[in-house]
Formats: sequence, structure tokens, C-alpha cells
Amino acid sequence: MFTKDKKLKIEAIKKMIEEFCESNLHKVYKEYMLHLCDVVGRERSLTITRGKNEIWAASLIHAIARLNFLYDDTNPDGHRITLDALCEFFQTKKSTIGNKANLIIKTCNIRIGHPEYSRSDITDMNTFYTTPEGFVINKSTASEIFGKEIVFETANEEESAEIERFMTERKRLAEEKLQRKKARRLEINRMIAEKKKAKRLERDKKQLSLFGDNSD
Repeated sequence: MFTKDKKLKIEAIKKMIEEFCESNLHKVYKEYMLHLCDVVGRERSLTITRGKNEIWAASLIHAIARLNFLYDDTNPDGHRITLDALCEFFQTKKSTIGNKANLIIKTCNIRIGHPEYSRSDITDMNTFYTTPEGFVINKSTASEIFGKEIVFETANEEESAEIERFMTERKRLAEEKLQRKKARRLEINRMIAEKKKAKRLERDKKQLSLFGDNSD
């Protein structure tokens, strides 16, 4: 049971989370965040009654955002946020909420694909089955091949870290591709502007020649 002060603190943090999610995220992510808030409130090593409500709210959102790749442009359900927008909303620093989110994830022993905090497609991607031949395949593929009556294993900490690195690298490559497109677009616009300028100068030159010195 929560003490009165802790209950009021958690309710205040939840309200902030709801306000952010109302205009930024789907309700399924809000439920993950609110659930995590309750879990954190029960953790003795995470004293939720200390610290600013804004930092706790932003850190809980940040933790769920990372677990669901909500900072990734390629997020399949179309929902995404930016860390800058999150920090601006709560007037917090990236380093502050990043450190607290890491502490929350580590203390609560949360891994990528945890079903209580992740979309089903992410959970399936991080849940594996080892075939009798020794091949390791994810849940979605295994279910299609063998059906549902098999035992799955959740990704361990090392595997989860590898998957997160993969997603980070994929995001980096996508951003690089976008930057190349922008640079190419700017170069094309520059070339078009230069051609227009050259044509305008040539036209002005011809017009001046028509009204040149006719004194003789």
C-alpha cells in the first residue's frame, strides 16, 4: 500500500504523463507508462517521493519510448516523439531524464520486448524459440511454422542490448539517407537558381545592347 504522500505524488506524475500523451501518443503507450509509474512507486530503491514530478514523468515516458522505439522514424505504427520535444514539454535536461530512465529500467529489470511495457510486435521480435536442429528464430516466425504450442525464451540482457544497437544503427542510416536527400535537393535548387541568374544576366545584357551608344 502507498502512503498518502506517495499516492498523491504518483497521481500527480500520472496526470503529467496523461497530459503529454493526450496530444502526442497513442493510449496504449500511456497505459505502459502509467503501469511503470506504479511499479516504480513500489520499488524501495527508487524513492519516487523525492525529486521533481516533471523529471519523474519525463523519465518514465523516456523509458517506454526507448523500449518501443518511439524515437525511430521507421516506427511501424506511425507514432513517434522526439527527445527534444519531451524535454521541452517538461522543461528537463536530456542527461537528467536519460540517467533516471536507465536507473528505472535497470532497477525494475526491464528488457526490450518485455510484454508489460512493449508492443506485441516488439515482444515477438525479442522472444525466441530454439529448434531441435539448434536454429534460433523469433516468435512470429516460429508460430507460423510450428504453431503456438511451443516454449519461447525472452531475449537476455546481451541480446536485448544487441537488438537496441541494431535499431539505433538502422535509425542512424535512415537519418544519413535523409540528410543526403536534403543535401541533393539543396544542390539542385542552387543549380536552378544559378541558371536562372545566368539567364537573367544574359537577358539584361541583350537589353542593354539594344539601347547602347547611338551618338554617331
